Amino acid sequence: MRIQQVPRSVNMTDEELKENLSLQLAEIEMLTSMYPGNDEFKLLSPAAVSEFQDFIDGKTSSVQTSLDISFKIATESGAIDLEARLPHSYPSTPLEVTAITVRSESLDKTGHSALTKAISHFLSTQPVGCLAVSQAVEWTRTNFPEYRSKGSGEAASTAEAEVRSFTRLWIVSHHIYNKNKRRLILECGTRGSLSGFCLPGKPGIICFEGPSSECLEAWSVIKNQTWQRIGLKHQEDLLVTEGQSVDSLRKFHKFAELAFNTKQNASRDHHMDMGEFLKFLKERNCDDIFEMLFGIETKQR
Repeated sequence: MRIQQVPRSVNMTDEELKENLSLQLAEIEMLTSMYPGNDEFKLLSPAAVSEFQDFIDGKTSSVQTSLDISFKIATESGAIDLEARLPHSYPSTPLEVTAITVRSESLDKTGHSALTKAISHFLSTQPVGCLAVSQAVEWTRTNFPEYRSKGSGEAASTAEAEVRSFTRLWIVSHHIYNKNKRRLILECGTRGSLSGFCLPGKPGIICFEGPSSECLEAWSVIKNQTWQRIGLKHQEDLLVTEGQSVDSLRKFHKFAELAFNTKQNASRDHHMDMGEFLKFLKERNCDDIFEMLFGIETKQR
């Protein structure tokens, strides 16, 4: 269950970066004292410590490495290997599941997926600026027994529960122009059973909807690209009730790239046509999201 590093935000100042790196070094020192056993905690990138310190002290003008750490978590239900790659944006932005890798011989694929989703939810509850690594480790240690494999019957039940969880993600980017990124977004959206859309331009809008695990996986891939600014504006989580079709919850029948006029691909200066986009949303009974995305009341349009 390997998930890639979140890149440093291009909007981060050197002072903000220094503050983040100082806090990361302090967290490493704290973790070393909390887990004195060599088998419990390891710093996988010791050279990063000196590089971070040189940057903080003004001896260098940039940092190229990240802090990679690992834990061996022993529980009565089995052992877990947890690795974390701390992005430079942490902890001024919360640690996300994209920075975490969990492995265990006691977990099957379904258990891994369920545990990943649960860790993601736990991390989302941590306040901005929180040093969350030790909390994530202890949460995993405490809750791991709920996700370990206990037989095919339970695995099937967990898989069914996963399918019956429906999510819709609304993502806003400062802009979407790059052809390779647009191709990647389209690949993510047409993979599996997702639907939604990508609207290139400035700003750029992406919507993924479908099984929760597929939505979160697609968002993980997209946000790990280099963006000027991108963020998850709103997440809708719905439960598929007994006898209800997943398709009945969809606002969109497939995933596609939108183009409201012939100038859509003509220039990097293309700005979104707000009126056409609002009309598109109204036709699908989701125009209430417009104000949430842009802070503009639809009655004013």
